[in-house]
Amino acid sequence: KLPYIIEQFRWNKWVKVGEEGGNGKKSANDYTFKITPHSGENKFRVKQIDYSRRPRYSSSVKHRSKKPPVTFAPQKVKDVIIFSDNTMYEIYDAYGNIVKKGFGKDVDVSNLKRGTYYINYDKEMGKFLKK
Repeated sequence: KLPYIIEQFRWNKWVKVGEEGGNGKKSANDYTFKITPHSGENKFRVKQIDYSRRPRYSSSVKHRSKKPPVTFAPQKVKDVIIFSDNTMYEIYDAYGNIVKKGFGKDVDVSNLKRGTYYINYDKEMGKFLKK
């Protein structure tokens, strides 16, 4: 019973967006998973890692979303980043370390040190200054 990992292509990489348990039967099986698309064109695939730790991938599937692009504000942040809609996000420090990640409409960054940070959200990549 190996799990299936659902991945979405965003920010120039494949990102895990969920997991479904396999039922372990050799016959044909049906699975469903609710996706959360970003704006524009989306690509999804399924990955399964076998017992030899070798990943196997499905063909990717495309889906065009009619959602408007997500924006964020402010560019110079004191406490909170606010997105125009719920979105998956990742925040990196100047050394490329992920300091926050999640899903939502706002992010509390009050505990981050002053400096420049890089942010992946919706299907976009950007940066902001923590003051």
